[in-house]
Amino acid sequence: MLKKTLALVLALIMLMATMVGCSTKETDLDGDSKSTKNTTAATSAYADEKDPDPETESESESKSELDAAVSKDTIDLTANPDVVVDDTSPYEELTIEQLLTPELFQGSDIPDDRDYGGYEFKVLADTVCSGHEFIAESDGTLIKDAVINRQEWIEEYVAIDFALTEMYGGYNNMDGFAAEIESASGAGSPYDLVLAYSLIPPVIAAKGLSRDLAESENLNLYNTTKEYWGREIKKEIMVGGRIFWMSDNSSWLNMRTMLCIFVNTEFFTRINPTMDKFDLYEMVDNGVWNFENMLLLAQNSYENTNIGDEKTDGVDDGDTFGLQCATHYVDLDNWLYAAGLRYTRLNNKGTYEWTLDDQTMIDFIDWWHKQIIEDDDLYKTDPNRMMFMEGRAMFAQSELSMIEKGIEIDFTVLPMPLYDPNIKNGYSTPFSNSYSSWLIPKATKADSFERSATVLELLAAEGNRRLAPVYFEIYLKRQVAFNDEDMRRMFNIIRNSIVFDMGYLYGSVLTYEKPGDGGYEEIFIALRRVWGSNGTGAYGNMSTLWAGMKDGVTKKLNNLMVDILDY
Repeated sequence: MLKKTLALVLALIMLMATMVGCSTKETDLDGDSKSTKNTTAATSAYADEKDPDPETESESESKSELDAAVSKDTIDLTANPDVVVDDTSPYEELTIEQLLTPELFQGSDIPDDRDYGGYEFKVLADTVCSGHEFIAESDGTLIKDAVINRQEWIEEYVAIDFALTEMYGGYNNMDGFAAEIESASGAGSPYDLVLAYSLIPPVIAAKGLSRDLAESENLNLYNTTKEYWGREIKKEIMVGGRIFWMSDNSSWLNMRTMLCIFVNTEFFTRINPTMDKFDLYEMVDNGVWNFENMLLLAQNSYENTNIGDEKTDGVDDGDTFGLQCATHYVDLDNWLYAAGLRYTRLNNKGTYEWTLDDQTMIDFIDWWHKQIIEDDDLYKTDPNRMMFMEGRAMFAQSELSMIEKGIEIDFTVLPMPLYDPNIKNGYSTPFSNSYSSWLIPKATKADSFERSATVLELLAAEGNRRLAPVYFEIYLKRQVAFNDEDMRRMFNIIRNSIVFDMGYLYGSVLTYEKPGDGGYEEIFIALRRVWGSNGTGAYGNMSTLWAGMKDGVTKKLNNLMVDILDY
């Protein structure tokens, strides 16, 4: 397997195209890069600058005068001493061959004398996640071979055979997925392990269907030296010392769902002609890559590129904007997390409470409405990120997985920007809501529980040894950022800054009774609608909504804590 993998890596490094294309850059033998001009239809409105349209030339000259107002002198690049930036990685100096040597990476403490006699290890796997965690056949790509390698190594190491039952367990079938766990447990044949979409485990925990993972002797969840179990998620999931599910930070799916800001570097330099991507890197390093500066750099960037024929001459999806971002859907929450805020916090009693009365939260939402919702330079939603892919957004909030689609414009990535450095002294990287979570059904007893815990520990640890080096260190840093050392550092900052929010993690069971129709809705769905609409929709403004639901959802949160502690 190693020889096969090495051959694939060498081909990847030589061709730079085995997995996906990442830009239109050409690299010569000296390592210098050249940019080729993008001439797709989506960007042709500004690609040919030598022959401007006579009817729009005067408008362009006027726009250039506005653009000139944003320059290096406009942005204060002085380092902010209150912001801690972690751009380190212990693996920078490793060769490709070393990165493909699992023994060089931290693994588990599970001894090699475990033998489960070829036991059929039953996994209930959500179809949203399973394709990135268990793969039956290789298609020759390096990362999929690594997933298969992890799977086969674990099967041989402890003598099991993985047996997957795949079932859709996304947002629209959370109860059905939980019912399957309950049904199998009631029949006396519980699944050994459950791979779930991130919002399902709280539903299962609230029904009393999952084991406390902290009881296991084989899971190193309390061992802070085990890099594959992130400290942040342990802190946010744990209630009263109990952990009913867990997510690792080294699997393919979880790494690719890290959120960041993509930058169309050609677009950026055109709008800000005295700056380039290296100035953006300096802003990140100095702790001044923040919302205010990002929006300043995006101003005056709107272009009506969707005009003529049967297309509208108004602002629409075909136009060009300075920022592509979501103002509803789950992506909206990620701006709040980037700001260093959370929906809930741990109080001095050891329980969680809402933060929606906090002045910092109120101020941030007010700021968001004024600066994002009401700014015509900023596009409000594009869930498929095609706007950025087509060259029609300078900045775009997205999962890192957008890179895998084959971006054909020159781009780089930056961490999510800061809002107020005094709130949190560093950058914050949320996961999107489609990452992998693991749990063990409560019906799994005694020795069977420890067998399941052993396999879960190995899945996370071998992800750290076999998946993370391939996807993060080789694909993202050695292929995508092959000629940009600073971009590689940005990837490090993004991964070193992962954050979670207990309130959101349990959000699927924190509902309130809607006024009028008597139905129930998740609190976060209602909050997003108010937040994204600036109080103009049926839900009114944030203060009115929160005043009406506060008592009910506070009781729900308190009851959740009690229920969990009673299991």
